[in-house]
Amino acid sequence: MRTVYALLVGIDDYPGRPLRGCVNDVRAAESRLRSLSGPATRIRTLYDAEATRAAVLAGLEEHLGQSGPEDTALLWFSGHGSQSPTADPGEATGWSQALVCHDSLVPGGQPVLRDTELGALLDGIAARGTHVVAVLDCCHSGGATREDAAGPPGAAVRGAPWQPWWQTAAVAGARDGGGTQVPEPGRHVLLAACRPQELAHENVVDGRVRGYFSHALLGALDRLGPTAAYGELHALTEARVRALSQVQHPELRGPEDGGFLSGDPVPASPFLLRHTAWGWEVNCGAAHGLRSPGAEFTLLGDAGARAVVVREVRPESALVDPVGWQPTDQERQSAHAVTPSALAFPPAAVTLSGETAAVRLVAKAVTEVPALALAPEGPAPLPSATGVREGLPLPSAHGAADALRLRVEVGDGRARVSGGAGHALPELPLRTPADAARVADCLAHIARWHQIRDLVNPDPLLSSLVRITVEETAVGSLRHSAVGEVVCGYTPDGREPQVRVGIHNHAGRHLWAVLLDLTDRYGSSPHLFEGEFIGDGRVGWARRGEPVWLRLPPGRSAVRGAFTRDWLKVIVAEDELNIAPFRLPAWSPGAPSGARGSVAPAGGGGLLRLVAAGAGGGRDAGGPAYGAGRWGTAQLVVRTEV
Repeated sequence: MRTVYALLVGIDDYPGRPLRGCVNDVRAAESRLRSLSGPATRIRTLYDAEATRAAVLAGLEEHLGQSGPEDTALLWFSGHGSQSPTADPGEATGWSQALVCHDSLVPGGQPVLRDTELGALLDGIAARGTHVVAVLDCCHSGGATREDAAGPPGAAVRGAPWQPWWQTAAVAGARDGGGTQVPEPGRHVLLAACRPQELAHENVVDGRVRGYFSHALLGALDRLGPTAAYGELHALTEARVRALSQVQHPELRGPEDGGFLSGDPVPASPFLLRHTAWGWEVNCGAAHGLRSPGAEFTLLGDAGARAVVVREVRPESALVDPVGWQPTDQERQSAHAVTPSALAFPPAAVTLSGETAAVRLVAKAVTEVPALALAPEGPAPLPSATGVREGLPLPSAHGAADALRLRVEVGDGRARVSGGAGHALPELPLRTPADAARVADCLAHIARWHQIRDLVNPDPLLSSLVRITVEETAVGSLRHSAVGEVVCGYTPDGREPQVRVGIHNHAGRHLWAVLLDLTDRYGSSPHLFEGEFIGDGRVGWARRGEPVWLRLPPGRSAVRGAFTRDWLKVIVAEDELNIAPFRLPAWSPGAPSGARGSVAPAGGGGLLRLVAAGAGGGRDAGGPAYGAGRWGTAQLVVRTEV
């Protein structure tokens, strides 16, 4: 049975820089944990003078270190945070974050607990199979910082300037010098009070001094219950904090569909509807491919098929209005799973050929999926070697998927899908309506992959100021092909090539970035760089500068001439983006992708579930194109060959 090991640290009584709400935060969190009816809890608390650096480290290593596979380790820290400049290439902002312990502010006292040190300890516990969560309510808790910001009237900040006696030796990361991929270690989930460049605030809330973030997080847990997913918990927490302090924005780093304190996959939509200070908002915007006002989203799990329609498209989100229904006060306090239902994204054109009865079977399945549309008779263009469809205009966020043409040839109880830019797909059985639905599911999966790959902002401003580089290491070879691909070769003795991948920011401002690896098996993953701010003139390195191993996918033998192709795509914005829609599992005939019939399966990625527009719909996406602006993309094709 799962046991929750919790280390709760609250420090108000800092020498010379006291706070007032941290102990209140942690006592509230302790009360919440002790009220849990499910897993057993083992709680260690450190308040004020108890929270020395040595005591915090002992709590991490000895108390949380007791946890094992299937357990949960929780660190909750409310106190001061600080930052200092660093030359560490793994810090994309050029600054390093730290937690300030009680004895760190005494002149000549103990060093702070740096983010590299803390992260290594937490990830070391996670590597054993423990689900690890860190809740940090302090300044700069989302990472490193660059600037300060004033808070609301009366609010105090939870930050302390860097002290000269805090210099410590850098924590060395283990590097593998061999030629095989080291398995990705377990990672902790971070719920942070603010972005790297921001300060966290405390103030009187509901009659007591509380941290805005801790108060909002515990309130969201009360409303959502113990089975809340991290994504919806973060959505409600962020909305509440933004209402209290417009200069503080909480962050989530980790899987959106993981259950709080369990990490167990929770079926969830990649898009959520919530009520904010600006009205109703869906976390889907122009940078996700949403084209214009007029698009419709339908609430999932709702018998009434209630819908909202987009009135304003922003880079990271869309402001929407309920259509034909009036939300209750309780609904305003919740997060609602929604799915695009009326041309939020343009459909792919599908051409069918072959046996008449089989064509009719597939045609019926295709018409039930809004991501697809039957194409007129005529040949569909083939993808070129670089994946750009020959004879078609370059893709844009407005028209990328409009240009996509897919073909299905049917006969002898089989269906052959072609026309995408990825690797050839195996034939699919086609004898029953369920088989036809599976073919449509495959087509919708490919269409979604192309929507991600071809996403481009028509305004090239930020796109022109960001670039991706792939650098050679001592393992494998690297060259550039005539068609613009970066070609990485295996070593003569069969070792996979290793490279370093960098995201370069020349925008004159800090930018948030996510790096997607789109594979030729129609998968998309942000695991190389999962969303982080990059400072002006700096480089964000994939895997924090560790080598990226390139290899053929399972089932593809490493024989001479074998190859695979990856599209490395960076999406940048001035604000964080919801990255759930960019998660897409590689296509597999034996596993549902989540394109049809239900919310994407837990752990199955961010493939959209698209449903038909509700009765009385008929509202096509229209109106003027969304305003171009504060987001951009860059893309590089990498070919790995033997």
